[in-house]
Amino acid sequence: MPANPVAATAPLEPGHRLAHAWYALGIFMLLYGISYIDRLILSLLAPAVSAQLHISDTQMGVLIGLGFGVLYSLTGLPLAHLIDRRRRIPLVVTGVVLWSICTIASAFAPDFTWLMIFRSGVAIGEAVLSPAAISLIADLFPRKRRTLPTAAYTGVSAVMYSGSYIAGGAALQLATGMSAQLALEPWQITLMLVGLPGLLLAPLLWITVPEPPRVGDVASEQFATASEAVAYLKRKRMLYGCLFLGNAMVGMVNFAMASWTPTLLIRAHGMEASHAGYAFGTVGLVSSLIGVMTWPALVKAWTDRGRRDALVLVFTMALTASWICLSIVGLTRSTITLLVLAGIGTFFSAAMGVLVPLLIQMVTPGRMRARIMALYLTAGNLVGLAAGPPLAALFGEKLFEGPFAIGSGLALLVLVAGPVATLSTWAMRRQYRTALAEAEAREAAA
Repeated sequence: MPANPVAATAPLEPGHRLAHAWYALGIFMLLYGISYIDRLILSLLAPAVSAQLHISDTQMGVLIGLGFGVLYSLTGLPLAHLIDRRRRIPLVVTGVVLWSICTIASAFAPDFTWLMIFRSGVAIGEAVLSPAAISLIADLFPRKRRTLPTAAYTGVSAVMYSGSYIAGGAALQLATGMSAQLALEPWQITLMLVGLPGLLLAPLLWITVPEPPRVGDVASEQFATASEAVAYLKRKRMLYGCLFLGNAMVGMVNFAMASWTPTLLIRAHGMEASHAGYAFGTVGLVSSLIGVMTWPALVKAWTDRGRRDALVLVFTMALTASWICLSIVGLTRSTITLLVLAGIGTFFSAAMGVLVPLLIQMVTPGRMRARIMALYLTAGNLVGLAAGPPLAALFGEKLFEGPFAIGSGLALLVLVAGPVATLSTWAMRRQYRTALAEAEAREAAA
């Protein structure tokens, strides 16, 4: 592939270009949604997979979290460098095919080791999508029209974080009806079903979405050097250190809850796997959608009244309410109470997804934002996703017994990580106010 490609496509009229851009965005959003289903489906299938392959809860936590999160984070940075230098559409197609094939292959894994190998392939394939999609969206849409399509793409994560359990529950229900005819376990057929759509969309993307030319003269843009970036981070280590630590702790809580709550509903509350997916997914989907709309509006209203650190205060209060609710999710014996508090906790935890990127935009110099955002995501995945699910399982296996053991392990993890998250985000209020004043001064001087 050439290092600096330019798409060899015939010029389109402005209206046609915009329609084509929205069409491409639609495919990217579908792929992003599918990636969440393939990423989280193992959480719904965990009891059945563990029983058949003789995998412990701790090992399953490694498959869901550590094995996926570490590779997703560590391969994301070099892949992003490659995306900036090569044609992006072929890279996305390659990534989609890789994660889809590995999802399907997971259905035939004979043991933990092979399942780990296939999950690694899912992680590497999915690490390509978002960096490439964000880059492509910037080139497909004019500068003044990028906000809505970018928000639409990133909003898929909030929807599918819970919606994937609904889709997974539907796939499992369908697979259960097909099991006898195909002589395969329902969990095997489910993995095949959720892996198939990516293999259908990948060639469609390749055929119908040409590589757009990169917009802007990159050589004329100013970027901070590595030494300048390090110096900036040293000056703002309290602000970003607290932000990254809080994100990591909240990530541990959220990823662990998302990974093990379906198992808790199945083992301890007697739900069928498909019903657990429907129930947990529906509650989370509705709650996260309301939260995504609520928190930015609340911050704006409080800021308009003169509260300079409104963003940090709202974020801190929301995540505190979130972990208090989620700690009870693991301890309650009532299914209704579990689902209600899971919904309330998800509503509050949605503040992270929408407010942290806003915070980074508000205070970080323009030529540093991408790297700060990458570090923020890396901290969340390397610590939150990699450590949260296996730690909750380890606590449950080593310290508790019975069908509610995984719930008690979840509660213990939440009660350890939650207060750390609250203290770390509360501690950055003064640094945020200073950084905000500096950012406003830079904008006024520009």
